[in-house]
Amino acid sequence: CFTVSTSDVAIIEKWGRYSRTAHAGCNFICCPVEQMVGKLSFRVQQLDVRVETKTLDNVFLTAVVSVQYQVLREKVYDAYYALTNPRQQITAHIYDVMRSELPTLELDAVFEAKEALALAVKN
Repeated sequence: CFTVSTSDVAIIEKWGRYSRTAHAGCNFICCPVEQMVGKLSFRVQQLDVRVETKTLDNVFLTAVVSVQYQVLREKVYDAYYALTNPRQQITAHIYDVMRSELPTLELDAVFEAKEALALAVKN
């Protein structure tokens, strides 16, 4: 017997293979056959990434990009089994996007292109 919080979901495996997800409340598992291998939170989480790069007019700048993300209820299986380290993968994506977009802009244009940069990170 174990409990799962309202904003969490537990991953249950049977004989080492995905079996089901356990949602909020009191849940039961058959101990020798099933085990809870992990929990995921549905809460919105924030990741701050500091990116250093050079602009088109040869000015070095440090940009702080804040990304908010959360696990979608219909994608729990993918979030647990497909992603090894989601925070590291999001950070790598932000580095790639910002280091490809910022060098094409002059310093003054960087401040004006905030929305375009946010869309580039989102897509």
